[in-house]
Amino acid sequence: MLDITVTRTANAGAIIEMDGTRILLDGVCEPLPPYIGTPAAIRDSLMREMPDVLAFTHKHPDHYDPSYAEIYKEKTLRQIYTPESLPFYELENGIGLYLCATRHIGKTDIPHVSYVIEGSSTVWFMGDASPLSLRKMTEYPKPDLLIVPFAYAITPSAWRMTKETGAQKILLLHMPPREDDAEGLWDMVKGTVKEDTSLFTLNVGEKTRL
Repeated sequence: MLDITVTRTANAGAIIEMDGTRILLDGVCEPLPPYIGTPAAIRDSLMREMPDVLAFTHKHPDHYDPSYAEIYKEKTLRQIYTPESLPFYELENGIGLYLCATRHIGKTDIPHVSYVIEGSSTVWFMGDASPLSLRKMTEYPKPDLLIVPFAYAITPSAWRMTKETGAQKILLLHMPPREDDAEGLWDMVKGTVKEDTSLFTLNVGEKTRL
């Protein structure tokens, strides 16, 4: 048991609850079909009870909502973490937040960071980073939970790199609805990962404790 609670809130975003701190990562966005936006009920909940920490890996619209970020900053007076932030912060409850400069999948012209959250457990949140980015993150503590987009699990070579991190659990985000999967990503994942129980998925709004 890792004592981490994860709630998926958007296409590629989630709230991580660990050591009494709620961290929202890429967690509010508009829909960008076939990828799912943040449902109104979840958005309303995040307005009523704002997270302790708000962070974005980059500013593509399926990961980032500037209107929510502006309201969050006005209401909480807290910093919002983005690729322009410093590389390390000590959060409340002894949690360390590392920002790792990583390359966006297939793109080199957009600022992008991945996050390492180190507390009683360690979480790596990759955003839209290329799977090759994992090779430059060996200086950080091994992840207990690794959160990745589909590119990490649709080819044997990428899945091999993903598994080499040693993560106990791997949460796969940035997947289209099964009924709107024109590219067949779900079948690719199934064919690559097979019966590996370290990988799991969540529907938007679904919560799990690890």
